[in-house]
Amino acid sequence: LNFVTLIILFPVNVFIITVNILDFFKHRRFLLSDLFIFGISTANLLFDFLKAFLQYHSQWISIEHYNLVSHVVLYLSMSTLLFSTLLSIHFCLKIVNINHRFYICLQRRFPKLFPWIIITFLLGCFFLNFHSALDTNQDCLSNTTSNVIQVMNPVKCSWSSIIILEIYVLGTTLCSVSALTILISLFKHLKRFQENTEGSGSPNMEAHIRAMKTIASLLITNILIFTSILILVFDEN
Repeated sequence: LNFVTLIILFPVNVFIITVNILDFFKHRRFLLSDLFIFGISTANLLFDFLKAFLQYHSQWISIEHYNLVSHVVLYLSMSTLLFSTLLSIHFCLKIVNINHRFYICLQRRFPKLFPWIIITFLLGCFFLNFHSALDTNQDCLSNTTSNVIQVMNPVKCSWSSIIILEIYVLGTTLCSVSALTILISLFKHLKRFQENTEGSGSPNMEAHIRAMKTIASLLITNILIFTSILILVFDEN
């Protein structure tokens, strides 16, 4: 499955990265949405490569190196979550208008805040994964004669996993809330169009309906995937 995913998504990610790089050299700047999409594609490309590498070369590398690569994969996954969350919030702030002081202030300040958000999050996740990898290699895992990894100190090993899980919950929640807010806003716009125009064949209404279907399908898919992963995490204790 990892290999098939890599083959399918490789040309898509390479195409997005190439287009964004060419556009940057042409205009000497990145739009905020393009920067987030570029980050998602880059992290996804590396993520798929390392997943396939772990699957097909796990028997050739030591447990320490396997654990290290696993933490890099986890870091790339968290980076994808960061860029996806910021992209959702960015479009929410651009599309949805709410007459509230904090929301208006956020709309104005978000473009200036996002570099610090990205730097802080990426560095924080790096040190979190780095500390977790060191703890796992030195204190948490022991290689038995049957090559089974046994957890010697579950309490010490689990704190970083809990923080990482909380980050995933927060990111998924922000993505879902942003997408849901956009969906509600588009639905209200659609109702206004229907009240002001007769019929439902106008290009503007069709664009709204297509956007609502896309956002709703992505929202439902992400919620189902995250729920299934959450159930697996707690099921495996």
